[in-house]
Amino acid sequence: MQNKRTIIYDLHPVIEEIRASSGLPENLSTEAQLWDEIMKKETFLMPEQLFPLIKEVHGKEYPRDAGIKPLATEYSIERMDTREITSIRADITVAVEGTDIYHFECEMQKDGTMVIRMFEYDVHIALSYAQGTIDGTYTIQFPHSAVLYLQNNQTVPDHLSCQVTFQDGTSHKYQIPVIKVQTYSLEEIHQKHLCVLIPFLPLRFRKSLSSSNSIKKLPKGELTNFYQQIILILEQEVADGYLTEMNKKTILSLLSKSLIRVFYKEESLLEEVIELTEPILELEFEKIERLKKELIAQRETLEKELIVQREVLEKELIVQRETLEAALEKEKAAGQAALEKEKAAGQAALEKEKAALQEERASSQAKFNAQQEEINRLKAELAKYQH
Repeated sequence: MQNKRTIIYDLHPVIEEIRASSGLPENLSTEAQLWDEIMKKETFLMPEQLFPLIKEVHGKEYPRDAGIKPLATEYSIERMDTREITSIRADITVAVEGTDIYHFECEMQKDGTMVIRMFEYDVHIALSYAQGTIDGTYTIQFPHSAVLYLQNNQTVPDHLSCQVTFQDGTSHKYQIPVIKVQTYSLEEIHQKHLCVLIPFLPLRFRKSLSSSNSIKKLPKGELTNFYQQIILILEQEVADGYLTEMNKKTILSLLSKSLIRVFYKEESLLEEVIELTEPILELEFEKIERLKKELIAQRETLEKELIVQREVLEKELIVQRETLEAALEKEKAAGQAALEKEKAAGQAALEKEKAALQEERASSQAKFNAQQEEINRLKAELAKYQH
């Protein structure tokens, strides 16, 4: 521990950066977004960890290997007052074994209209998964819903309810169970395996921090003891097979984000948080996203380099092609000239040979004529002697 205290002054830039961002991750701008992100990451990265919560709220128990799948949570609606088409987004909706649908909303403060919002969400969820039969009738099954209140609030009831009256005069009580996260002790969370609630537990310290002298209200070592107890619980859950090592890392990473948000205004407590959670664990999901961004950047750089190289190669190929074409044209012209010259020489030789043949023929004809004349003369002389 002494080695950590020696780097206390190195933490000031980190603390200033955390304060500048109000203790929020760089991609978030409000605290509500942080709690929504924590719940969503738990649901998408380890959805099976919702089974203990489902059992706690609805009394339904599933085997650990039961299929559970997050569902779409955004629905389009038409506002009655403006007729404007907008969208509403539920926090968490999952389907277990393809048939049982569960809906969870996370809230910080008591809201008198929350039951109306829940009814609106549930109507759209029910309509989205309504099942028809061959005879054209439909079964509209509402999801199993619950509201998780994350902060201490003494006035939150155990259920939210409203009366729904149908057009035929029948009436039904729409009732939603409530989970008050801060009423659960660490021991109870361990016993019931409600590890998905752990990242929200630092909110229980806010009551102490609301005092002007928060250090006195939060006894020395309480935060460290709280964190160490959570480590022990998570390690035991891993050993017992309720969590994987990756589940444990995910919960600790989300817990560190929660601790930073809760204590970002208190420098000494924030230093303690940083020392407890260093190195702040990077979620596998976040690691994949970071690597994906790096790969995209590398690909874009490589594509730009390839474009430049291609342009250079295209220019070089154009120059080489033009040079080759010029050389071929020159060679073709030279070959044509040589061919013409050779043709002319051949023609001249042919003409010369033709003339020689004609001359020889004329000479032969003259000789023949002379011989013929001699024969005729001899014939004439012979004829004289015969007479």
